[in-house]
Amino acid sequence: MNNTEPISCSPSASRLVEGMRDTGYTFISAVADITDNSVSADASVISISLEETRRNQLLFMLADNGTGMTNEELINAMRYGSDERPEAASLGKFGLGLKTASTAFCKKLTVISRKNGQINAKQLDLDDIKKTNKILLYTPSLSDYQDQIDYLDDVSGGDRGTIIIWENIDRLIKTETASSRKTHLKRKIKDLEEHLSGVFYNFLEKDNNYPDVTINVNTKALQPWDPFCRWLQQNGNTERLDIHPQNSITPLNEQNQQLGEIKVNVYILPNKSEMSDEELARARYSLDNQGFHIFREGRMIYSGGWPNNILVKDQHLNLMRVELNFDHRLDDYFRIDIKKSNVDFPDDLKDTLKKMLVPARREAEKRYRRDGQKGKNNGAVSHDKSNNVLKRHHDESTAGSNVISADPATGIADIQNKFGSAKVRLLIEEDSSRLIITKDSLEDGVLWSFGLVNGNKHAVFLNENHDFYKKFYHANKNSPAVILAMDEFLWSLAEAELSVFSEAAKKNLEELRISVSRSLRYLSAALPEISSPENGDDEQDDNNE
Repeated sequence: MNNTEPISCSPSASRLVEGMRDTGYTFISAVADITDNSVSADASVISISLEETRRNQLLFMLADNGTGMTNEELINAMRYGSDERPEAASLGKFGLGLKTASTAFCKKLTVISRKNGQINAKQLDLDDIKKTNKILLYTPSLSDYQDQIDYLDDVSGGDRGTIIIWENIDRLIKTETASSRKTHLKRKIKDLEEHLSGVFYNFLEKDNNYPDVTINVNTKALQPWDPFCRWLQQNGNTERLDIHPQNSITPLNEQNQQLGEIKVNVYILPNKSEMSDEELARARYSLDNQGFHIFREGRMIYSGGWPNNILVKDQHLNLMRVELNFDHRLDDYFRIDIKKSNVDFPDDLKDTLKKMLVPARREAEKRYRRDGQKGKNNGAVSHDKSNNVLKRHHDESTAGSNVISADPATGIADIQNKFGSAKVRLLIEEDSSRLIITKDSLEDGVLWSFGLVNGNKHAVFLNENHDFYKKFYHANKNSPAVILAMDEFLWSLAEAELSVFSEAAKKNLEELRISVSRSLRYLSAALPEISSPENGDDEQDDNNE
């Protein structure tokens, strides 16, 4: 037993608040987090504004027509670690989101709220906290925020609601030039629209059991994005979308008591060739959106991918999307973090899900390969000549780097080159012996990417949906010598990257590949058709290999 008098060990307010700015929020996850508060306050309209003021300062506002807050409730909401909400099912969870999400990007946070005809305002200023080393709440003059109050009234009708205001935004856009700022601002807004349309899909969608919410971003009303493309079943068409309902999973605690219920459904999309361009855009068909889309209390907290490496992202799984739903009772089971943007599958659940997904995975792969076979039968580009040549010259053309080890489950390989050893993330296909492999898409939309195949042989993966590939390769699919020349060029680029790869150069090499791929995408529009050489030329080239 400790008989000494306890000593107060309060943290430094300045360092605590500054440290809380670095909890890992992205802009889109931060806005989604504070939007949770509006949904929890029974708002039916949420309006978001992000713009540059006349003084070239960024201003962010989020207003809603929710229940609003009294002065006491507002003070509590502005406190780091506010009181626990009475409703356990609330989208808000830790009492930190409003402050940490906001101050991750701004240094002055102001909240104005109206309830029961009374308007209240409170403000946190990080510069003041740094100066005084105290977390002090101020009551700003309402006359200084009349424009923002008018914005709130337009949203709420004037009798209730809350507006959140970010000023002194120092961590959103770093670029200096005005034109660059506008470009980055447009991109931030577009990313936000896409993110919120998925995160709050169940609330934006009108035909379900969740409250109806309208979300506007810079006056644009968001449309719900259904990651499972259930709209494909409209008009009684039930054949295009293959649905695999699964039995519910009921985790138990150590006392063998049920903790909650996990509901899982698997959806297999149609082949890409069977969807129109409009449908592909609506489905957001890409490698990034395959896999799990996880919802807590109807709010999406994870979108696209395979948590805990249940599976590895692969083109053959592009048609497979998994819906997983749970409620607040399983928050601890899934280890939900402050940002509500990540989950951790316990080992027992991971094993259960792996077994559960096997039949649907086989069907998705089968459907994907069926589409690939159609492409081959329709005169696809052949890289057979390139594969034969590169196999003969593999060892000498890859002398600049050596693969020490590779893990297909994670896609991580240890390589050695003249600059030392490094870990690199790359594509791995264990069951292939081809050194030139075409893919439906590649990460970041690049034209090429290095990788490994059976036996840790080097390979180059090509994005057959890149505009340059479609224009150049298909225009010359009857000219093996031209195809070989381009394949060897892209192979050499990939090998050059591996031969100089290091942790220090990693980002620059990725940006180089993205930049070159982007330029080729633009320039391919003017790329001329290349006439195929005579068959005799090809035969002569074959004999000279």
